[in-house]
Amino acid sequence: MTPLMINLAERSAVIIGGGKVACKRAETLIDHGAKVTIISPDIIEGLQALYQRNEIQWENKKFEPDDIQGAFIAVIATNDLTENQRITAAAEDVPLLNRADGGEGGNLHFPAHFTRGKLTIAVSTGGASPMLASHLKRNLEVHFPPDYEHYIDFLYECRQLLKRSGFSREVKQDILEKILEDSYQDPAIQRQMLEEIEKAGEEKEFDRIKR
Repeated sequence: MTPLMINLAERSAVIIGGGKVACKRAETLIDHGAKVTIISPDIIEGLQALYQRNEIQWENKKFEPDDIQGAFIAVIATNDLTENQRITAAAEDVPLLNRADGGEGGNLHFPAHFTRGKLTIAVSTGGASPMLASHLKRNLEVHFPPDYEHYIDFLYECRQLLKRSGFSREVKQDILEKILEDSYQDPAIQRQMLEEIEKAGEEKEFDRIKR
């Protein structure tokens, strides 16, 4: 498996199954902008809530091959191995296929992951131990608390300012490395650096930034 970041905005995702795994996959796909359809005669309360909020479409029926025609992603999340194999055979033309049971035929895994603004951190064991992946994710969440998002925003803003500046490549590189120091997680120091970059750029004094 090769780790990739894919833009799922407005992409069609079909999930076959109505249980906890289907709900978890639906929430992940919705968070990333996909258009999600559930195929299942029954769905749990979590999926019902998503349906009532118009966040998913629900086809109250058993799976038929036509249900995944034109889908970009198909998720097989039933607890019936024979049915999972039948759906896999019908999904040959679907670009991305996830089998929640880990069976053969899938080419997509959902890693344990979390976000801090523009930062995404994902952990996968390739199906060897989902529990370990979850354990590592929890440890990383402690190391990168929710307010780490503000630091990521600062890094992004600095980079955009530098891209528009007339600084030499060497100066830009020095600044980008400097702001990775722990001290720059302090909002006051962040503001000071942003002001220095802007002022130095306006005055064409590119060496005034302390490096």
